[in-house]
Amino acid sequence: SLQVKSISIVQDKNIRSIYVDGGFSRNYIFMKMLALALPELKVFMADTSQASALGSAMSIHEHWNMNDVPTLLLNVKQVKV
Repeated sequence: SLQVKSISIVQDKNIRSIYVDGGFSRNYIFMKMLALALPELKVFMADTSQASALGSAMSIHEHWNMNDVPTLLLNVKQVKV
């Protein structure tokens, strides 16, 4: 699929999981197929408001906040294959 090709282009060998949010995370067939197509990754469905903004903030967290990242920011469920 186009999504799998896109992920493989940017995939870093240190990345072990992928989080999908928004409408596609609620599409069981899409999520199951994605997990099957990417067996080397753990695929998670995320149900979080403003997930893109949260991800951006988390990626630069150490540069603007001296506190630990709170552990309950994301509500996720792993897609089992």
